[in-house]
Amino acid sequence: MQIRPKRNLLSWMDSYVPEKDLYFFSTEQLNKGFDFTDVLLMPINEFYNHSTYGQVEYVNAYEYWNVKNANYVVIAQKEWIETISEEQRQFILKVQVQLERGLVIPISFVHQLDNIPTSFVINEHIVIQRTMWENLSQTCKEDILTTMIYEWWDKGEAVTSPEWLPEFLEPFANTFGHVQGANCLAAVVYALTKGKQPWFINEWIHQETFLGKLAHYHYKECLSDELQPEDLIVWVDENSIIQHAAYHLGEDLFFNKHGQTIFNPWKILSKEQLNKEWEHLKLVKYRKKS
Repeated sequence: MQIRPKRNLLSWMDSYVPEKDLYFFSTEQLNKGFDFTDVLLMPINEFYNHSTYGQVEYVNAYEYWNVKNANYVVIAQKEWIETISEEQRQFILKVQVQLERGLVIPISFVHQLDNIPTSFVINEHIVIQRTMWENLSQTCKEDILTTMIYEWWDKGEAVTSPEWLPEFLEPFANTFGHVQGANCLAAVVYALTKGKQPWFINEWIHQETFLGKLAHYHYKECLSDELQPEDLIVWVDENSIIQHAAYHLGEDLFFNKHGQTIFNPWKILSKEQLNKEWEHLKLVKYRKKS
């Protein structure tokens, strides 16, 4: 089956692009005589440690992990990009494509290009900013989001939920979420609570917190090759850093979430599907001890 994000699209249209615009630059690219009176110019190390711009909404939208060779970030009100000259706007947006910033998509993701302001089309890419996004039609936004999901984030392929799926997983299995940051470790921790702490599933949980919860619920590493319902599988890299985790339902089916964005759904996957994705890492099993 293929999961489709029908009920999520309206909320995504609202939240996909943050309220403030961010523009990344190298030191060399800044030496162009721009007037930055109406914006904030922030060194990259200060930016990445900033309490506001370190929030998951900004991290995921602008995909900080992909940005290359940036030394500074310009933080601007959403209207600013429209107030500068066309020459400056074109240069700034071109730099965002070069540095591989998020909110830059191929023009192939839009089927009706006449909906996109020409100023934001750069070298076969569209650079998305808040005001520009707000002015797009609902149909155009839906077109972009739906295409982007299946081309970049998730093909939507999943196993149909079994009839015996635990009731507390039914609201989430094979669905997309509304909140940025919910990750695989949170999905597993939520499953451990048997639905008693529903807010856990929308958290961005890190390794030490995750391992603490496993200890709290009396889970320990297990060397058995046999899988039992409620076992956990964790994949770790060469530095013993957890890269992924999934909750075993039974019959080699797992409750799973790849990634921490709204475009990564909670899915039921087979053991074979998970192995295909994570076989390059070391597999560790955990089982609840009575």
